[in-house]
Amino acid sequence: MKDVDLRVKRTHKLLSESLVSLMIEKPFEKISVVDICERAMVHRATFYAHFEDKYQLLRYCMSSFEKPFDKEYPTSHDIEGYKRYYISVATDIILELEKNKALFKSLIRKNKEESLTANIRYVITDKIKGKLEKCEENSVKLPVPPEFLAHFYSGGAMNILEWWLENDMPVSSEKIIEYLDILIRA
Repeated sequence: MKDVDLRVKRTHKLLSESLVSLMIEKPFEKISVVDICERAMVHRATFYAHFEDKYQLLRYCMSSFEKPFDKEYPTSHDIEGYKRYYISVATDIILELEKNKALFKSLIRKNKEESLTANIRYVITDKIKGKLEKCEENSVKLPVPPEFLAHFYSGGAMNILEWWLENDMPVSSEKIIEYLDILIRA
């Protein structure tokens, strides 16, 4: 794979940080490309050389949440192996949320718009669906179609994580992981 030019990395970093800092201040829907460029101190032409619009930049910013899903596949290709795999993914995401609690809490409060949550839910659903389809390819019989399960798990995960952050993490990350483990294994 070809290395990305350092200037490109720097520009992506500046634009990403600008978008996140603006989302802490105001809802995503009220942020313009001009706002992002002014905060990043880059020209609009530079923005459009890297991203089609603010939604593509948002997806780029969210790509860090995709990393836990891209771990190696479980060595055990049975339903228990996949459940253990998802608990591992959930643990990584929960620990990341806990580490950056103030940021994520602010993002949720200021960005209740459907576009932000829809983008996050889309990423999670797509990743889960892909893994469940691999599960079926490995002859693991799922109780319902992968797409149905993916929507069910992503919706539940989003609601639990929003509740956890909005309520100042009323239970520990360990307890959330324990509860998810119980639910996934049920």
